[in-house]
Amino acid sequence: MSIEKELEELIAKIVPSKDIAGGFMSRDQIIQLIRKVATDASLIGYCHAEKLTRERMDKKLTVIEQELIIIKEQLKDAEIELIATIK
Repeated sequence: MSIEKELEELIAKIVPSKDIAGGFMSRDQIIQLIRKVATDASLIGYCHAEKLTRERMDKKLTVIEQELIIIKEQLKDAEIELIATIK
């Protein structure tokens, strides 16, 4: 799910219902609401960043594994050439 969609869902959960929309909130309620929104939005961003980091690291690991296979094959070829020159 995209960050935008998750944030929209978060906003939809927190927005007061239409019949209360014109109501009053105390200063403490507003502070509590802002703190909850900021915390939840930060967690959504953090989760997405972790997912992207994991995907990026998986790609890097795949490339490194492929390079290792190539190096092993080159080493094997070099060993065979060395054996052939010794005989």
